[in-house]
Amino acid sequence: MKTQKINHVAVWVLVAIIQVIPMLWYDQLFFGIRWMELNNFTIDDFDDFGTFGYVIAILNAAAFCYFMAWLFIRLKVETAIEGLKIAFLLWFCLVFMQVTTQNFFTLRPFELTLIDELLVLIEYEMVGVVLALLRKYESVEAKWN
Repeated sequence: MKTQKINHVAVWVLVAIIQVIPMLWYDQLFFGIRWMELNNFTIDDFDDFGTFGYVIAILNAAAFCYFMAWLFIRLKVETAIEGLKIAFLLWFCLVFMQVTTQNFFTLRPFELTLIDELLVLIEYEMVGVVLALLRKYESVEAKWN
């Protein structure tokens, strides 16, 4: 008999990748300039950023990836399509709708919501596919009493 367990290597590789994607997403080549305009930020606003934000980002990614790994085991997710579907549902129902509502009432532009939350969707979908495909099992011997 085999039981599925968390693939810690896959989780930590995903945590690392999730740190890189926003650097590209918010770069000047993609959405960085428009994102700064919508937030009324300047480059000087990031001079004293420090490392605390990076620590929070790593903790957030680790918590999310471990949660998804745990959830996928309980739901018996076995295919990339199942991983995509569950990741999308989690993102849409628990993140996108909540942030969209909050941003609406704080008068933030919907374009800003899309820039920020489509990044989160990409991260969720990537985690969903990778964890669905890189399942790990351990053999458990049946105990007869």
